[in-house]
Parts: sequence; structure tokens; C-alpha cells
Amino acid sequence: MKDKDNIFIDPAVSSTSELFALFYKNLFEKCFVKKGFYRALTEREKSYPTGLNTGNIKIAIPHTDSNMIIREGMAVAVLKNPVSFGEMGDPDNSLRVNIVFLLLIKDRKAKFYRILLNKIKNSDILHKIYKSDNSQALCLLLIKLLNT
Repeated sequence: MKDKDNIFIDPAVSSTSELFALFYKNLFEKCFVKKGFYRALTEREKSYPTGLNTGNIKIAIPHTDSNMIIREGMAVAVLKNPVSFGEMGDPDNSLRVNIVFLLLIKDRKAKFYRILLNKIKNSDILHKIYKSDNSQALCLLLIKLLNT
């Protein structure tokens, strides 16, 4: 997490597809992802939902197959107006998600995924992320969090 421009604080989106389109436009322009990333992300989310019920502040951790990734990283959206994601492990259940961590990982996906989950499952951390109103400050918080 080195790019504050990959952090979106309260973006003007009202659906998962709008959020994925925002992520795609930004990440494609910066050569993080390949053409076709949006479709791959959308299809994977339909097949394998990534919403997690983490209490009051719900999260999602979408990702695609590594062949869609050019440069590794992460994009984050903090949504004051939550969007719906299917719940991981219970795709028939829909969650209104407040924070989305989009993973851009070629290798070591499972290891980084576990590290991220272990760090952010703390409700105090999620609250700090959700209350962030500055992408630079949130970027620094995530760097500190993921490197300790």
C-alpha cells in the first residue's frame, strides 16, 4: 500500500459494479491491471463472494486471478453509503459493506490475505479506517498496520 491515489474516501458509487468500474478505471490507467480486469473481477465476485460480516463495519476483499495483475498492490474504498456484496461462505446472504480492500496480488495470495485479515479483524482498526477522511492519512495507517 504505497499509493494514496488507490484509496477512495466516500466515492460517489451506489453499487458494487460502479465501485468495480471506479477501481478498474483508476488501476488500468496506472498500469496495475490488464484490460479485462473489470469483467474478471465482476465474474469472480459473482462466483465467489468476498463480503465478510465483521460486526458493525462490514468489509469485502475482492480479487481476481493473478493473470489480470500487472503490478501488485491494493486499492481501498471507504464507503459512507455501503454497497451490497454477497457473504463469503453464504452467497445467498447479502451484506451492506463499508470498507472494500481490493487485492492486486500475483503470488503469495493466501499468505497476504491471512495477514490482512488478521490485522483488520480488530473492530478498533476497522473503526479507524472507516472514520478516515484523508487518503494520505489512511495510506500511512495501512502501511503501518501491514508492516507491523
